[in-house]
Formats: sequence, structure tokens, C-alpha cells
Amino acid sequence: MKAIVNGKLVFPDEIREGNLLIDGDRIIAAGDCAVPEGAERIDAGGLYVGPGLFDQHVHGYKQHGEVIEIQNDVKGMVKGHLLHGTTSITPSVAYSMSLEDFLKAIRDCNREIEKGDTNIVGIHFEGPYTNPLHGANSELTWQFSEEVCAQIFEAAGKNVLHCTYAPEMPCGERMEEVLKKYGVIPDIGHTRSDPESIYRSVAAGARIVTHLYDAMGNFRGADNTPFSLTGDPQESVSDIVLSIPGLYYELICDSRCAHVSAVSMRQALRCGGEDYVICISDCTGRTGQLDPNDYPPEDVRSAKDLNFNQRGQLSGSRLTTSLSVANFKRVTGADIRVCFKAGSTNSAKALDLFGDYGSIHPGKYANIVFVDEAFTMKNVIFRGNIVPGVRVADV
Repeated sequence: MKAIVNGKLVFPDEIREGNLLIDGDRIIAAGDCAVPEGAERIDAGGLYVGPGLFDQHVHGYKQHGEVIEIQNDVKGMVKGHLLHGTTSITPSVAYSMSLEDFLKAIRDCNREIEKGDTNIVGIHFEGPYTNPLHGANSELTWQFSEEVCAQIFEAAGKNVLHCTYAPEMPCGERMEEVLKKYGVIPDIGHTRSDPESIYRSVAAGARIVTHLYDAMGNFRGADNTPFSLTGDPQESVSDIVLSIPGLYYELICDSRCAHVSAVSMRQALRCGGEDYVICISDCTGRTGQLDPNDYPPEDVRSAKDLNFNQRGQLSGSRLTTSLSVANFKRVTGADIRVCFKAGSTNSAKALDLFGDYGSIHPGKYANIVFVDEAFTMKNVIFRGNIVPGVRVADV
């Protein structure tokens, strides 16, 4: 048995001092509980003790000189993120992949899940059927095919938990039928959907908005009557989804607020509320991206936590979840309790995994992290065991 002592325990609804007891890979007590004789004591040193982080949208790992793509090394990718406190992860296979790479990444994820002792809790499909007008290299979006659609979903089986699609596309309603058939949660993203299509999507079970404010547009395109009358580009996809209660909103919180402006980040927290904002990394491990060192500090392309492809398109990030949460905290002023909800609790709830993940309540997996006031990662415990070599993001 292990006992975490001298820490500030962070629960979704409060922060309180106390002890946390671990037996095997589960938490058995948290709060006002005595430390059993003979238990191994882990001194938190006054740090905040909360649930391990949960990244539901990530394509690679790009820290400490390592560049790992999901299709080349799933195991290395998720291990890298574990060292930064991401104890739960749904790797994202995407529309920009070939069918061969898409299926390989699925097989590799399935293999790790079957072996166990991994932080992979499921798979995310980002596409491949999204709007070709939105997203980096968006022209690589696949043409819908019943046969190929069945192939990728059957390859993933029960491990594919959520899938991003654009409701306004001609295949939108068919995709909703497919997702229902396979028990997959619909995510709205890479889209310029109109209100009616989004309402239909939500009625069909959509509950997650893929990286809010990023790779989204206005269903009217340039012919935006409210803009011509008022000067304000109203009824964008972001406006529409923020008006619908009960949706979860992914935010890529980079240091320059390139994906989500500071004002928009605060708007998402205010409109969505602390129970529905989710910090993600959207980290991509692609090689051949622009080198931040080639640009002056005032140029956004110099940001070391961003990815720009050779076409100059913003193409994911070099973030970790911990760094995304730290930026969210700095920009919005959210307290540590809300930050843990955005970095862990809300993803677990959005994906129906809160029974095992997303808080430090008794009965959950003993996935636990220690952070300071700035949300800097100090210690990681995965399934009851201390993770050696914990890393602080190098950007």
C-alpha cells in the first residue's frame, strides 16, 4: 500500500488537505483518512495532488528533441506524453493519412490496448470525412466510401471512442448512422456547418466540439448578411455550438494564443462553463515542418509550441496536455481546481470513462499527478506506480 501525504488534494468540487491511499492500481481512500502502519509514504511536499491528465486529441509527440508520429511509433508517442502527466490518451488518426497508415495506426493502438499497462484508453478518428475547406492540408480529406468506412471502424472495433466529422457534408447523415451503429461518440469539427445541421448532429448524439475556433468557418462563407449589416461575423460554427448547452469544447491552448485567442479562450470558459471546457494538445509529430528558429521572436512562426507546415499553415502543435492547461490557467485566470477539470475530469466525462478516470475519488485508477501553482508537472503516478523521469515541457 502507498500513502500520499502532505499534499493539497484536488477534487472536481473542492481542494482540501488530507491523505490519499493506493492499493495496487486503485485509489482506496482520499481525504480525512489515516495512514496504515507499514504503508509506503510519498511526500507531496505541499504540491497540488490531482488526477492524471487526459488528452483526447493528439497525433504525435514533439518534445526534448524527439519527433514521433502516431503511424510510426504509437508506443513511443504515448510514453512520451506519460512523462508529462498524461495518464489517459485517445490517439488521433486523421484525414491527412493514407488508408494504409490509418489502418496501421489503428492496429498499433489495438495491440497496445490488448497488451495492457498503457495509457491508451481508446482511439479518436479525426475525420477522415470532414470539410475539405477547413484544416491544414484539408484537401487530403477522403471521399466518403461505405466500404472504406466500414473497414476502418471494424478495424478499430470497440476501441474507437469518438470521431470528428463535418455535419454539413453530403455524407453527414450517413456518418451519424455509422457512428450510432458502432457506438462511437460524434465530434463536430473541421466544418462550416449551418445551424440546422449542427442541431441534427446534436440530436444524433454529438457532444464534443473538435478544437473550438480552429478549422471552422461560417456556413454563409463570404456572403455573410449579418456582417455586412453590423460589422460582426455572426453565426460562425463557434457561435452556434457555444449557444447549445451540454456540449464539450476542446481548446488548443498554445503560448501565443494562435489556435484560440485570449478573448475566445475566456469566452469559451464563460459560455461553456468549467464543466465543459477541455484542454488538448493536438500535438503532431510530423517531420518537415517549419523550424521556429528560422523566424524572429515577433513572428508567430517562432513559437516553439506551434507547428507550421511548409505551406505556412498552422498544423497542430508541439504541446503537451500539461502545457496546454498551464497556458489555459495563465490566460483565463482559472484556479487549479478548474484546470484539473479542463485537463482531466471533463474528457473522462465526455467519453463516458469517469467511472475509472478523471478524479482522485476512491475506486478510480491510481493515475495521479503533482503540480505547483503554475501547473508545472512535478510527479506522475500511473496505475499506482511512480513514473521515473518526469519531464517539464521544453517550450
